[in-house]
Amino acid sequence: MGNRPILIIDDDPKACELVTDILAGADFDVLSAPTGAAGIELARTAQPAVIILDMMMPGMDGLNTLKGLKRDPVLKPIPVIGITASADLTYTEKAFRAGAQFFLPKPFRAASLLRVVELAADVAQRHSPMHRRRRHPRLPAEVAVRCFVQVEAETSWQVAGHSGNVSLGGLMLFLPESVAPGTALRLALGLPEGPITAKGTVMWQGPHPSGEGKFCHGVQFLGFTQEAGLSQYRNYLSHLAVSPPQ
Repeated sequence: MGNRPILIIDDDPKACELVTDILAGADFDVLSAPTGAAGIELARTAQPAVIILDMMMPGMDGLNTLKGLKRDPVLKPIPVIGITASADLTYTEKAFRAGAQFFLPKPFRAASLLRVVELAADVAQRHSPMHRRRRHPRLPAEVAVRCFVQVEAETSWQVAGHSGNVSLGGLMLFLPESVAPGTALRLALGLPEGPITAKGTVMWQGPHPSGEGKFCHGVQFLGFTQEAGLSQYRNYLSHLAVSPPQ
């Protein structure tokens, strides 16, 4: 994969192996380090896109490792995901105060890890525009999108907006109201060749409205309602890549 790797710093070999298997299955390159000091050195060399850091390690624990990462001006911008098996909630608070942007309790599901790593990679891209972190390139395009917002498996309301950019994996969506991360969506996309429908989930949301009064959201596709819809969407992306909108 051409993207920067993901680095996991954890003294538990089985935990490193599990994370590596999950992320490698999603086409990420993964590096690992067994100690905080080794992790900092490896991070300086490899310049990972995201660091996954165990907070409970012998010797140089996760909190001190995190402080070391954030003291380094080169490593400071790299998003850190703190993980721990401890039920002590103060670990979360301390990790956030020390500079972690995300936190996952152990044990975690593969889908949860992938979701947070993708979100952290979004943050990394905003701070490092010269590095691509996505497997699917994003193309600028304004497509009318109607969202059917679902809560507890039931449609609760509809909201209409438009995309800012699109990719095979998802889209940047502008809506007149804010929709919380993790919310399930059914999407109706108004493509030039005809509408298609897809399922998705909100990965992140901008805290403030744009100049046109709309909130920005990152939406990940979970699948298209019909196989023909996927083919139609691929054709649309191919056309955009060759003939981008003026």
